[in-house]
Amino acid sequence: MNNIMAEVEALIMSGHGLTIQDIMKLSERNRNEILETVDRIQEEYSHVNHGVELKNIAGKYSFFTKSEYFDLVSKIRKKSVSEITNSQMQVLAIVAYNQPLTLKDIEKFRGSVCANQIKELISMGLMKRKRDKTKKGNPYIYVTTENFLKALGISDLSDLKEEFVENTKISEDVWNSVPPES
Repeated sequence: MNNIMAEVEALIMSGHGLTIQDIMKLSERNRNEILETVDRIQEEYSHVNHGVELKNIAGKYSFFTKSEYFDLVSKIRKKSVSEITNSQMQVLAIVAYNQPLTLKDIEKFRGSVCANQIKELISMGLMKRKRDKTKKGNPYIYVTTENFLKALGISDLSDLKEEFVENTKISEDVWNSVPPES
């Protein structure tokens, strides 16, 4: 049973939220084995000697830092705005210029997967996600934050294009590919 625990733990640690079905498919194990194993992992990580815990958020399992260690971990997790990668900048530009957007909208616009970039931008405080209760299933939508405006030194999103192009590494062709607001 320890082998299956290690397998499931490794899958969850490597994934960005996995459902029971995802874990079953990847590990080629049956539902009862996975459910039992996930329960055992949650129990194991609930002990005081672990700094992380396994949580089920929206049907997907992920490891999260325990709240008592958040301040400590945040010291190494935060990146400065000057460390933004080009791919993160593209995602940020798409969201800033077209917000609010769902993950699917962002990925469709960009033409590639961008969950990692979004996660980092959220951890930097430049973007946030919230539920859109007006749409079926209440999907997450992504928007920029006040910290985003502060980082660019602008007070209003109407000044965005000019300031963003002048003060960042984003290329003009990325901006030109963004459809104008309707």
